Amino acid sequence: MDWTEWLYVISGFLIFVVIIVAVTSQSKVYSSYNKYSKMVCSLNLSGREFAEKLCQMAGLSLTVNAVGGTLSDHYNSKDKSLNISSANLNSNSVASLAIIAHEFGHALQDQEEYAPLKIRQFAIKVSSFVSAILMPFLLVSILLSIFIGYAGTIMLFVLVLVYALSLFINLVTLSVEVDASNRAKKMLSTMISDEEEQKAMSNMLSAAAMTYVASMLVSLVYFLRFLSLFLMSRRD
Repeated sequence: MDWTEWLYVISGFLIFVVIIVAVTSQSKVYSSYNKYSKMVCSLNLSGREFAEKLCQMAGLSLTVNAVGGTLSDHYNSKDKSLNISSANLNSNSVASLAIIAHEFGHALQDQEEYAPLKIRQFAIKVSSFVSAILMPFLLVSILLSIFIGYAGTIMLFVLVLVYALSLFINLVTLSVEVDASNRAKKMLSTMISDEEEQKAMSNMLSAAAMTYVASMLVSLVYFLRFLSLFLMSRRD
């Protein structure tokens, strides 16, 4: 076998590995959240009060909204809002405050015009455009297969591009999320003196970061998988 065939075989094996890693990482986030949501933070502030305090300290005017769901918390750069799940807004647990601090980290990134955040936002827009035109591309490739027989190669090439874009987005997202977590840890370390609480928050944020590592690995393996198929089709 040449190197493209080896790449195809190895990537096939790695698909199962990274899927296990992804599922395990997601499970770890939920287990960490359930564990640390039972640990009361010594700050004695509700999630909403904590979010408002962070805004006051940083001099940011943000809207704090309650949203449904579990671990649905996110920062919206368009309307400058922190969207926090109702459970976290009404809680003073270590898990809730760690999540709010992480989302506030994104607000700080936005305020500073953090380059990776801007790149990620642009890449997601490009990804949405690519997704919208993907079906027409596939239809064109089917028509080409009827007349000149190149559909397989064209479809594989499109899939290589799609997963290359997905890999790029996941790499940038990982950078953005890790930076937001580091900002959160720095803020929390200045506000909380209890070492056990600091460690619990760090564990919570690290578990969340691993889900982004897993997503990046999934994109990488699928990119290599379709790249090997494309290269073999070109050789044939």
